[in-house]
Amino acid sequence: MLQLLIPLLMALKGHAQEASDEVHCGYRPKFSNSTVMQAHELLNVQDGEFPWQVSIQVSRKHLCGGSIIHRWWVLTAAHCFPRTLLEVTLENITVVMGSRILKDSHLERKQVQKIIIHKDYEPPHLDSDLSLLLLVTPIQFNSFKMPICLQKKEKTWNRCWMTEWVTAPSYDQKDNFNTYLQKLRVVQISWRECSQRVDQLSRNMLCAWQELGTKGNCQGDSGAPMVCTVHGSQRLFQVGVFSWGIRSGFRGRPGMFVSVAQFLPWIQEETEKEGKVYTFSGTQRRSSLHHVLWYPLWFGLGVSSTGYQHVYW
Repeated sequence: MLQLLIPLLMALKGHAQEASDEVHCGYRPKFSNSTVMQAHELLNVQDGEFPWQVSIQVSRKHLCGGSIIHRWWVLTAAHCFPRTLLEVTLENITVVMGSRILKDSHLERKQVQKIIIHKDYEPPHLDSDLSLLLLVTPIQFNSFKMPICLQKKEKTWNRCWMTEWVTAPSYDQKDNFNTYLQKLRVVQISWRECSQRVDQLSRNMLCAWQELGTKGNCQGDSGAPMVCTVHGSQRLFQVGVFSWGIRSGFRGRPGMFVSVAQFLPWIQEETEKEGKVYTFSGTQRRSSLHHVLWYPLWFGLGVSSTGYQHVYW
């Protein structure tokens, strides 16, 4: 009997460890969702509002935006890494996370172990403009560092935002002390409507521009995520990755985003090759260090910016 109980207790122990260490993507524990739907939404990002947002830097200077999708992975644009930059040692490329202001002492800096460019990306064409960054060490998730959910299939959303790192005028160009995160509320426009404004628009691209009646001015931060939600839900999904923009358009000036949904098989394939596969369960472990929890047997088994062209909005 004892020989049967020991494996059962060990299984319960492992299940309890995993359940206690889960993080749900797309949520913002430190952000008050009561402010999300206000008519006069603040342009400045609040603490914990976009905890998946990162700044990708070269020699500690902002290069591109990006998003945390997994404790080992950051998603961004491929054109952030031209061949000349890829020849630079990876030691100079880091990812900064955990704050909306780059001078914040609480931010975390991660080294990049590997840059994976989509195999179909061929500049100057920006089709398949995606890249994955594998970090040297995993992200320890908390209220200010969270993964964003990825959109599984294209759909209609009620509210969308894009974010970018902007630098206020400064006499000191040697640091990022005046670089902070800003947001803009955007709305998607149909592929057909956008194709009338953009020549040879790829089916892998999404188009969006500033939502009518909202404030803001956005230049477009290469690699920055466009995230969306629906009324009644507090969870956000990454719909696109900012690629490029044009300076013409009747209602506005559309920004071009790579459609995340079109590239989920590629993301899974590349992350699996590295032994750190991205999954769509909606939950991830907080870290590789687990708290040991034992449950009594009678609980049972029911435990449960550098870019090609900026766009002005």
